[in-house]
Amino acid sequence: MDIVIKNQKDYAKLFQIIYKGDQSESVTIHLYNQFLNPSDILLLSQFIIIQLQRIGKVNLKVQEPKVKDYLIAIGLFEFCSSNFLEPTEIKEIESYTAMPIRRVNRETMNYYISKTQEFFQSYCIKKDLGILNITLSELINNVYDHSKSPIDSFVFSQFYPHSNEIKIAVSDLGNGIPRTVNSYFNNKGWNQVSQEEAIKWALKLNKTTESLPHNAGRGLDTICSFVNANKGFWILMSDQIRMEGMQSQNNFSQNPIEYFIGTVIEITIKVVNLEDQEIIDTIDWDF
Repeated sequence: MDIVIKNQKDYAKLFQIIYKGDQSESVTIHLYNQFLNPSDILLLSQFIIIQLQRIGKVNLKVQEPKVKDYLIAIGLFEFCSSNFLEPTEIKEIESYTAMPIRRVNRETMNYYISKTQEFFQSYCIKKDLGILNITLSELINNVYDHSKSPIDSFVFSQFYPHSNEIKIAVSDLGNGIPRTVNSYFNNKGWNQVSQEEAIKWALKLNKTTESLPHNAGRGLDTICSFVNANKGFWILMSDQIRMEGMQSQNNFSQNPIEYFIGTVIEITIKVVNLEDQEIIDTIDWDF
């Protein structure tokens, strides 16, 4: 089966195969994109890994040589073919100012986060990147508190020098936010809500479907507050809903990727709007 990918909407062809559980035919992906966002990379990786688990073979033909070089450099081929089963040592990709795509669990998340913050700090001189720690922690903890994903969360992040932005993406193949919220409502005896309303509920402060979440129900609210303060931008896709969030306004629309499974969140951080690092004056005392 040949599948052509030219834009994000075309990923629906891949998710349809996952949704139907078709294990009878090998897939060849013809990738024509000339640019891939971190969320695109995670979506592509998820499909490849699922198919490798099912039938043991996927063909990926990248039409643009520069994109192929990029995917090799960030470790997509290596990650999908072997390393996704267990975390490996993280080596920064200086040629693309990126961190390699990785499968991250609670045992390895602090290592990944600290390496990411340390690497990006070398490009964001005198800027406080502590928010990277908070943002990644919240997103990864959300996967383990709520998604019931059959595999760990996937993470990819990159610094873009020309636009002076950092993009972070985290994805999972779990139940999705709307389904998780409505399942929680059902257990409480409450009325079911639309998928859009379910996500709006999850965005509110202290709303959680877990009695003891690791982030105390603040995960998505924390992300929303930070994006507003940073004048950044974020995209959330879960089930049939796509949300674009920026400066106190969240716009909801139909997810262009039909048969979507799980959740992917991509955050754009504008480095210029980050707080400056605090400079601590030191005094030498002579006795």
